[in-house]
Formats: sequence, C-alpha cells, structure tokens
Amino acid sequence: MSIIAHLSDTHFGTEIPFVVEALRKALQRLQPDVVIVSGDVTQRARKHEFQSARQFLDTLSAPAVLVIPGNHDIPLFNVFARTAWPYRNYCEAFGKSHQIWAGSDMVILALDSTTPLRHTRGRLDISQLSALASQIPASDTEPLRIACAHQPLHTAWPEDLHEILIGAGDAAQAFARHRIDIVLSGHVHVPLVTTTHAAFPAVPRHFILCGAGTAVSHRTRPAAPNSFNVITSSGNTDPASVSIAIWRLDAAVAEFIAEPESSFFRSANGWHQQSLE
Repeated sequence: MSIIAHLSDTHFGTEIPFVVEALRKALQRLQPDVVIVSGDVTQRARKHEFQSARQFLDTLSAPAVLVIPGNHDIPLFNVFARTAWPYRNYCEAFGKSHQIWAGSDMVILALDSTTPLRHTRGRLDISQLSALASQIPASDTEPLRIACAHQPLHTAWPEDLHEILIGAGDAAQAFARHRIDIVLSGHVHVPLVTTTHAAFPAVPRHFILCGAGTAVSHRTRPAAPNSFNVITSSGNTDPASVSIAIWRLDAAVAEFIAEPESSFFRSANGWHQQSLE
C-alpha cells in the first residue's frame, strides 16, 4: 500500500500562516510515501516565494517530493525574465520542470503543461509524455501509472471549462494510450475526483481524474476552502484499487478534515468508481 499527498496551487506569497501549519500537521500524521505539488507553487515566481515553498516542503521529511510548474511559476510582470529565463527561479528551487519517479508499486510522470507564451492556458506536450512513458521500468507486475499536469482535463464546475488543457480530448487519448491510471491536476482551486467515463466516453481505456484545490493560499473560491487530496493505492494487487479522499480545511478548529473516500477499481477497460458506474 502507498499513500500520496496531492497538493496544488500553494501560491506562496499569498499563503496563510495558520493554514500552512495545519497542512504540515496533517501531513506529519499521514506520513505519505510521496508528496506531489501540481503547479502554481508561487504567486509571482519570485525567488523568495520559491524559497518559502522549498523550506516548507523540506520540513515534511517525505521520502519523495515531486513538483511541477504552473502558470504562476513563470514571471508575469517582468517581461524580460518571462522571455529570457522564464523557469530560472523555479529550476533553482526544484530542478527540472518534468521528470519521472518510480516507487515499488507506482510510477509518476511529472509533466510541464505551461508556456511563457500564454498567461493561464496550458497544453500537454504529447512528445514529452511519450518520452517519459518510455522510461517506465520493466516490471513483472503492473504498477500504478500516475501523470501530473497543472491545467486539468476536466473541471468540477462548468464555469471553469474554459481553463482546461488546450486539446484536452487529444491529451485524454494520449493518457489512455500510455495506460495512465490517474491524472493529477490543479489550476482552478476546486477539487475534482471522478473518472473519464462522462467527460471522455470515447477513450479506449478509462482513467481517474483527480484535481486538487488550493492548499494554503487565501485565493480560495466560494464553497471551496483550502484543501488537498490523499490517494491510497492497494499496491501490486489484482485487481488494482485506489481510494481518494479530499481533506478540507475547517477554519474553526484550524485543521484539515478528511471527507469520505471515493473508491475505484481497475478492470480490462480501465477504471471504474465503485457504486457509481
């Protein structure tokens, strides 16, 4: 069994100190095997904001921490920096903008869907996905394949659909072809836990969509408090199963509280949500 803490849109520079501490305490209790941050680590891509994010993540002492950039992690107002070295501060803090990580029962493909040429929208570089997928180690078992991109394939609220990945349909097909089991995202500050059955009924192999809210920033939206997701995998079992819980901030007690889990299982044509499909 493995536990993944999925954070997003921390927007350091706009963080709320007591929420940062509440998140730290929650993660210390959970002891996740992997912490992954799906972009918008900072508010304005400033060096001190990246340093604050790096310091926070270092205090977690997690066995593995993976970070990808979001559109806010590229300078916005400094046009020269946005053009000449858009990822300099990000790379100084976290290294490559895309990478692969392999554990005992899972593989994570951390993808960069950002570009300095656009302010908010993103596009999946399918060649980047294919290159990382080609590096997945050979295994006698079928490890969980997780991909992470900042902008989502789908959103919980219809009014956010204009923020999905450009070419989301093609991206969904590519994820399915590479047998991705879960796609993690952020960007819209509203959690989403579902499968592709409704949004992308034509994909050849269905997978799980897991979007995270904003973890510690004051940039929350109505009815969507600070939150993060916890993904628990069954390990190398047949059939594979996964449970996902949204942990939302209860500001009255300054704690993140877990909501009931959503459970999923893998079959020949991909993933299904128990009791719903």
